[in-house]
Amino acid sequence: MKNKNIIKLLILVIILLIISFTAFYITKKRSAEIASNKPRTQIFELNETNANKYELIFESEPIIVEKINNVWKIISPLNASDYKVDQLEAFANVKNFNTLNIDTIITNLAEVKSFGLENPSSEFTIWEGNKKYKIFVGDKTADEERYYVKYNDEYFSVESIYIDSLKKTVDMLRDKEIFNNPISLDSVKTVVISAVNHTNIIKKINRTNWVVETIENKTDLQKAYNDFSTLSLIKASGFVYNVSPRIERLFRTPDAIVILYFEDNTKIIYQLVYDIDNKVYVKPESGIIYEVDYSVYDASMRGIEYYIKSEEDLDTEEI
Repeated sequence: MKNKNIIKLLILVIILLIISFTAFYITKKRSAEIASNKPRTQIFELNETNANKYELIFESEPIIVEKINNVWKIISPLNASDYKVDQLEAFANVKNFNTLNIDTIITNLAEVKSFGLENPSSEFTIWEGNKKYKIFVGDKTADEERYYVKYNDEYFSVESIYIDSLKKTVDMLRDKEIFNNPISLDSVKTVVISAVNHTNIIKKINRTNWVVETIENKTDLQKAYNDFSTLSLIKASGFVYNVSPRIERLFRTPDAIVILYFEDNTKIIYQLVYDIDNKVYVKPESGIIYEVDYSVYDASMRGIEYYIKSEEDLDTEEI
């Protein structure tokens, strides 16, 4: 009797295993069928973390960016190989490759010769390990909103925004930090701005309070914080490869000198000038000149009266 029960139990277990396996197989098969029937939305999909190199050909010289020891570097052109690369910007372009959304899959190839793909205007290639994905970009469509694109033996139209996003120049890929190390706003305690007609000193009292020396409690907190932040977190907006004699002369008597004092009792100094070409240039202690946004110059040139609270705000506080 006992042996019969064991046999029945074994048979039941086997039946349950068969049912489970069958259900798993059917579910997997249906999932595969659904995936195969799902409309294709991208030219290709890659594993972004495994991407290790890409090549951009849209100007006279190819730009090649490669991940070496987990750090993105510019390999070509050679004169850019020493530039430090903005790691977020470099990886963002990997994501751009992975979002080449298809507008139309072109199956009627009668007019392929009119797509401009025999002599493509651009070529973009990305490697995922040893696997290579390469697209050729031809002319724009008649409405000027899309490009004709070839991938392997397939043809598509792709919205211009997706193709244009791949066109990263060397300047776009370069690190915009102008100092040796990035600055954390929490590490800055005082910003001193010395211009021709004024000297402003913006102090951080605590993490939520900033004052301008000489007006103290009359300081407009938001205005003081904004300029404290702008002048501390300064970054390049452009790069100067050939410094003209005119710019060199301007830095002999800069429009403003900014000193950042840090919590660890160190400091950083940089100079600002405004040129007749409506550009603002900065020269940190490294001596390398960069272009910066006008907002930096604006923050350095304000008179003390700018930071004083409005009469309305002062009256409200007294009440």
